[in-house]
Amino acid sequence: MRITVVMGPFLPVPPLRGGAVEKMCFALGRDWADRGHRVTLVSRRFPGLPDAEEQGGLSHRRVASGDAPAGRLAFRLAEALYCRRVLRVLPPAEILLINSVILPLLVRSTRFGVPIHYAGRMPKGQYRLYPRLGLVAAMSRAVAAAVEREAPQFVGRTATVGGPLTEAFAPLAPEALDERPARLLYVGRLHPEKGVHLLIEAFVRLADATGTWRLVLVGPHEVAAGGGGEAYLQRLRALAAPLGERVEFVGPLYDEPALRAQYRRASLFCYPSLAETGEALGMAPVEAMAMGAVPIVSALDCFSDFLEPGLDGFRFDHRAADPVASLAETLRPLLAGARDLAPLRVRALAAAARYSLPAVSGRFLDLFERVAAPQRFS
Repeated sequence: MRITVVMGPFLPVPPLRGGAVEKMCFALGRDWADRGHRVTLVSRRFPGLPDAEEQGGLSHRRVASGDAPAGRLAFRLAEALYCRRVLRVLPPAEILLINSVILPLLVRSTRFGVPIHYAGRMPKGQYRLYPRLGLVAAMSRAVAAAVEREAPQFVGRTATVGGPLTEAFAPLAPEALDERPARLLYVGRLHPEKGVHLLIEAFVRLADATGTWRLVLVGPHEVAAGGGGEAYLQRLRALAAPLGERVEFVGPLYDEPALRAQYRRASLFCYPSLAETGEALGMAPVEAMAMGAVPIVSALDCFSDFLEPGLDGFRFDHRAADPVASLAETLRPLLAGARDLAPLRVRALAAAARYSLPAVSGRFLDLFERVAAPQRFS
């Protein structure tokens, strides 16, 4: 089968600057190529990467683009220009997997493949504008339901496939679980919508009860990398100041072995996202579970795809009048050692296995096989 995957306009592939979707689609593309499919991956031009190359059975085509500009209008204009360039390099295919808001508006021929949108964020009205889109592949049940509510024409044309763990985060075997230091980890963008300030405030409130626990924060704060900027970083540092070195700001880690090492050293992982309309699944908690850390997440619907509170992780109410208090009370017994984490870690591994690369890749291919026959959508 010929499969073309079109990435967004601002991050390179291979994922030299990180990016959850970039990491996932790069891993999927390589897996599909290893299974004998002809895969073309279209992404932005980037220094040090050729405009066209064959890499491990994967064909790359790269077109001009740049870093994400500030402002929504400038962002979409840059994406539109990128998508027009993408149209000029698309090869004939059976499947066209799209990671762009603009491109489904521009694709007018199925000779590039049945257009399928990989819904990695909650919809914001765009699906009503996609009459020629063949199918929506949603990252979670919450996203799939939101797409169908927004655009009823996609009822029956939306499938939940999940997001794959890359090879570096293949779930550990239960016998590989080891003793961990008292480390509470966060991995993700340092942005207000991720709720990082709530986590720091809750940890500070529990200072007298946390003993030797350390809070470790991994992720970028720069606006160009999706962070909240220098002002937000300084706000976080000010909140953490009372605990000194017990709160560690690592910065971004784009090297997967280094990131894996952080997960492997964490007993607990907290992902306090507040992104009601942005979070599609949350791959960072799944990565943490695959590495043997017990997750604590907010009450966003998408997390229910992989987490059962009290069995393989915990949830706090981010919508409460005092969300910091809700998070602190969820963390308190865990940091105090009042809960045996061993059985939760084993169940977390099993939950993460549903997102292994072979499992998610297979779900995509099953979907592609069903829709790859020549057809037209109007």
